[in-house]
Amino acid sequence: MKKIFILSCCISLAFVILFPHSFVFASEAPPAYECIIDQVAEAYVGKSVPGACVIISEHGEIVFSKAYGYADLENNIPMDPENTVFEWGSISKTFIWVSVMQLTEEGKIDLNADIRNYLPKDFLKNLHYHKPVTMLHLMNHTAGFEEQLINLRYFKKEQELPLAEVLSSHQPEQIFLPGEISAYSNWGAALAGFIVERVSGQNYKEYVNEHILKPLGMNNTSIGPFQNDNPKILERKAMGYSFSEKGFKKEPDMYLRMYPAGGMNGSAKDLLNYAQELAKNHKESNLLFDNPHTKKEMFTETYRSYGADSGLSHGFWQYANNSEMIGHEGGTYGFKTQIWVEPQNERAVLILTNVMETEFCSEVMKKIAYKENTKSKTEVSSNLNMLEGDYLPARSALKNVGKIQGKMQMISIKMTDNNQLCLTMPFGDKKQYYEQIGSNIFFCKDANPEEKILAFKITDGKVYSMSFRLAHDYIPATKTQGKVGFVISFGIYVLATILFLILLIVQSISILRKRKNCTQPRMLLYISGTILGTSGIVGIIHWFSIYEILAHELMFIAIAGWCFCIIGILCGVYTYFKEKNFKNFGLLSVFITQLFSAYSLGFLTIV
Repeated sequence: MKKIFILSCCISLAFVILFPHSFVFASEAPPAYECIIDQVAEAYVGKSVPGACVIISEHGEIVFSKAYGYADLENNIPMDPENTVFEWGSISKTFIWVSVMQLTEEGKIDLNADIRNYLPKDFLKNLHYHKPVTMLHLMNHTAGFEEQLINLRYFKKEQELPLAEVLSSHQPEQIFLPGEISAYSNWGAALAGFIVERVSGQNYKEYVNEHILKPLGMNNTSIGPFQNDNPKILERKAMGYSFSEKGFKKEPDMYLRMYPAGGMNGSAKDLLNYAQELAKNHKESNLLFDNPHTKKEMFTETYRSYGADSGLSHGFWQYANNSEMIGHEGGTYGFKTQIWVEPQNERAVLILTNVMETEFCSEVMKKIAYKENTKSKTEVSSNLNMLEGDYLPARSALKNVGKIQGKMQMISIKMTDNNQLCLTMPFGDKKQYYEQIGSNIFFCKDANPEEKILAFKITDGKVYSMSFRLAHDYIPATKTQGKVGFVISFGIYVLATILFLILLIVQSISILRKRKNCTQPRMLLYISGTILGTSGIVGIIHWFSIYEILAHELMFIAIAGWCFCIIGILCGVYTYFKEKNFKNFGLLSVFITQLFSAYSLGFLTIV
């Protein structure tokens, strides 16, 4: 025992030397937590993570609290687990769910009622199924809405729009039958926040402040997109970063328009107050609900995808293979945070970083919360060929150019010679092998906890959906939606654009040098093909750089695209019938093919 104690001290001393700005906030940290988390921090902090705070509480007492690295790299400001302010991202959604359960407890919301009962008449414009959407569907992310990537945030501290106006514009399409597919939705969560406003008669920020923040003494927390409700916290806010091979890059603050879904900012200490209250034993009275049974009900499972090893509990995620641990992750352009509570042991775990990175948080939780169970084969199917193919995340935009983001997260499944399934991401670097352990359920021992299980729901002899990660299911892609169709479509779009651009440049030079005359219709065809392509490519590059699609830009590109489509076709047809040669027919065919590619990619979608 003496040797073990000396060894632990040496490791701790070495880490202090390596990370001089790390410090302990708790009085006595259990060596198990400290050694484990220090090892993870050593692998990430200062490399891909600028700074982090990790806090663990048991039975209402802090047993481990430590800060690593810097809150501000440029000014060498160290992390502080009590005072540093973070963007909480989607952890904000849990405040919606707590609010909903409070109003349910009061009898003001029925979780199984049609949400249109709580909304203005005809507020929802894009519902396509007779089955009603309920609050429980919103909490489980099974309402069927496609991803909403248009006008996600404000770019500066401009005038804040009412939540009703934000949710009314650019409403996503309902593309799945309610209750059937898990498709994580910021818009759906914000809609639940709007229902809280309608039912309570209070502005959402006012409601959360009165019924959650004040009772828990969360004085260093802001709810709104610009932190106008608590501006004093901004002076202690960490700088947010992203990381790449080029190093750390500062990222802008998240001024989320649908702020209930991810706009909260606050200190780690405030978040701890919230987590400790949620982590109380279900039998104990608490400050959030009048009846302790309400919190127990909130943490009961309400949805689980077929074959998955974790599910959802009224909007809270269950940790992989450990349904007793409930929480949520939050990610913004410059922060990644996680909150986990375990009422059975009254344990709360907070992990907060100031970088768009997930591995640090995942690795900490894997070390302290994941329960490895031996997976043995119970049933083996011989027909695995039907599972092969490409799969798109259900959390995708399918009706506009935002679908490209979903394509980039596509998964491909192939059967190997030894009856394993090989999972790859065609546009990523992931490759994992899965052994069958049940009826269309597969296990990968080398994967991260949240990716160990791969399961396929079969309906009428066909794959209906695939569960892989908790946040959303995957759906089978058609041939045109899959990687081959996408590569061909995007390739034609880019190559046709390059061809018309080259022809336009060459023809323009020839005309300027008066070496060659060119008919006006042919020049207009070259111009149409060039603008149709370059406008979309420039738009995509710009949108990827700011992580969202701007409605006015997409509208301009789509309208301009349709105008030049008409001009190009008319000019191409005129030139062909006038001269009737193979070259003109070929140019017209290329332009029409480019047009179809632009349409399939979403560049011609009017929003």
